[in-house]
Amino acid sequence: MIIVIAVGAWLGLKLYKQAQEVSSEESQALSLLSNVQDVSQLNNANAVSTILPQLQAHTAKAATIANGSLWKLATHVPVYGDDITTVQGMTQSVNSLSTKALPQLSKSLQTLLGSQLSSGDRNISVQPIIDAQSGFSEADKDLQSELDQLKWLPEPHLKQVKEPYNLAVQKFTSVSGQIDQINNLIQVMPKFLGSDGMRTYVIMAQTTSEARSGGGLVGSLGSFTANRGAISVGEFHPNAEFIKLGGSHANADEQAVFQSPLGFAFDIRDLATFPDFSRTAETVKDVWQLSPYKSTVDGVMGIDPVFVQEMIKISGNVTLPNGMVLTGDNTAQFMLNGIYKDVPVSEQDTYFSYVASAAMNNVFKNMTATKMIKIAQSFSSLTGQRHLYLYSFHADDAKNFQDAGLAKNAPSSETNPETGIYLNENNPSKLDWYLHRNTVITRTSCNQDGSQTYHVAFTATNTIPAADLASGNAYILGGFSRIGAPGTPVERILFYAPQGGSIRNFSVSGNGGNPTQVSMDGKKPWTSVASIAPGKSVTYNYDVTTSINSQADLSLDQTPMGWLDPGVTYNMGACKIG
Repeated sequence: MIIVIAVGAWLGLKLYKQAQEVSSEESQALSLLSNVQDVSQLNNANAVSTILPQLQAHTAKAATIANGSLWKLATHVPVYGDDITTVQGMTQSVNSLSTKALPQLSKSLQTLLGSQLSSGDRNISVQPIIDAQSGFSEADKDLQSELDQLKWLPEPHLKQVKEPYNLAVQKFTSVSGQIDQINNLIQVMPKFLGSDGMRTYVIMAQTTSEARSGGGLVGSLGSFTANRGAISVGEFHPNAEFIKLGGSHANADEQAVFQSPLGFAFDIRDLATFPDFSRTAETVKDVWQLSPYKSTVDGVMGIDPVFVQEMIKISGNVTLPNGMVLTGDNTAQFMLNGIYKDVPVSEQDTYFSYVASAAMNNVFKNMTATKMIKIAQSFSSLTGQRHLYLYSFHADDAKNFQDAGLAKNAPSSETNPETGIYLNENNPSKLDWYLHRNTVITRTSCNQDGSQTYHVAFTATNTIPAADLASGNAYILGGFSRIGAPGTPVERILFYAPQGGSIRNFSVSGNGGNPTQVSMDGKKPWTSVASIAPGKSVTYNYDVTTSINSQADLSLDQTPMGWLDPGVTYNMGACKIG
């Protein structure tokens, strides 16, 4: 870390030379960390252990120098003393990483990767995963603690300190994020696979090309059973079988919000309308228990075509009855758009069921630790972006499912603030495949009471091609409800403030109404209806203030699109939290 002449003038050439030495050692250490900042690299049992001796030598030397008596004296230098403190804290954090978290991780990884997980076609040996839980949990805990300490160091003034500090935060965030992904799955997997006895989950398959707050219109329900590692995937049944069971599953507040422009029936099709997956899971269970397939239900999974595509990418291609091959690149496009063009309506449910069943079966077929690590990497982004939900009705399992963020609700954390933006298609169609969304979140101030203020700019653009618009395919284009013209999405949008925070100063450009505040499920979201013609956009601008207890940057929770890119840009340079 180069402490420049401004500091050198205070404390002399010796400190300057030591700073250059610290800089060299830390740079080499951070370079070595690149070997473990991607989950794919962790599939090699030696990926961590081979770098540890070199990494520990560099970090120990840097930490020893930076915490010597001369550096302790330098912390009292006006202004630039904070930079010295930051360098000291950084060297300590990176050294702790190399001597505590990474050795524990290396040991746990080598044990897991050396284990035999598959004991048959779809039979998984659960015990090796259980044996790995404590090691991964400890490594994850140490990493998260060190990352928190690193982030709370004083903001550096000097460019020569700021750049390596930011690099250290970036590397730490990447490594800790990767390990957190693996740890979450390892903590969940044994319970999910019925390590304590049989578990049966209802699988809710939804299509995001007809948006609902938490995903999309529910097309079918299936089942998944696990008993001490033995997996069985049941048949998927089309929504028509459940619609005829009748009954609305919404409360008065929900019905009031979604009574126009299209009055939602809140039968099986609309159960992802609730931003809280806890509500969705409960109502899906109720519907399942009214059907001929009723059974013990231990939890609910929610999946969509993006999840299916990611599982096909990991587990292998699926060949459709018509000979088409679905891959890790074309599955979502086919299931969200192509099927409505190329497959007769009478056969679409069969195709959906076939693909969903094949993907779920293949996920657990011939399981290896390497495959499980790949699944862990995908599960983090899939659950974070609402392409996948894992919800348990067992209190002892809940901490590893919904409490671990695998079944998102509307914003509920004061310390990790989110603003929620949820879309619901009111022009019955499959137009949300064409609706591309972009959101820019800019921090504008860090307030004295501990809260932060942000500006949010949310834009939705209708990108439907002229050829698709000219096709006249009413199943895709809609328009027959007289709510919107063919090819024009009509969206009931919900905007949620962070827990303990607020929204103000809405402005709208394009064909969208001014948001009004409503009550729903114990919260007070804002709602608006936007009609977005082909080639047009609508933009909502608003300001968000977080809770005084917020400890992280504001993030966006939103209705998933037909791809993994969430379309979010963050600008946080105005100030630093804390």
